[in-house]
Amino acid sequence: MTTCVLQSESTCVSRVNQAKAYVDSTLPGKLDSVYDAIRAKAPNARVVVLGYPRFYQLNGTCVAGLSEGERRAINGASDYLNAAVAKRAADHGYTFASVVSAFTGHEICSGSAWLHSVNWLNIGESYHPTAAGQSGGYLPTFRNAA
Repeated sequence: MTTCVLQSESTCVSRVNQAKAYVDSTLPGKLDSVYDAIRAKAPNARVVVLGYPRFYQLNGTCVAGLSEGERRAINGASDYLNAAVAKRAADHGYTFASVVSAFTGHEICSGSAWLHSVNWLNIGESYHPTAAGQSGGYLPTFRNAA
């Protein structure tokens, strides 16, 4: 996200593609380790893995910031990541719950965002859900899947 905010569209798209390569090459093994550790510590636990929303409403209300191409690439990467996480969760017998539909209409540039955009005063808050996103998006999705 930092690359996309601070650099050119082509650099952003290139970095998103690098992230997707990481999802293919490295992330599955890391998820396997985490999911195996959960199973070892809590063999009878019912595990629900929550996905990521699409970050941007395309052709939305934003008049500045990232280009539509950058927003499209980031959304595509979110979908790509969700597919990989869902597969690893399923392979371990865990439930994957997508939050994409819950967040539809509440992406950045929607006019009713449940996600923080860049926050230079509290950078750690950037691109994370707001309280409304937690209560209106993540919590009901979790409850429905649990």
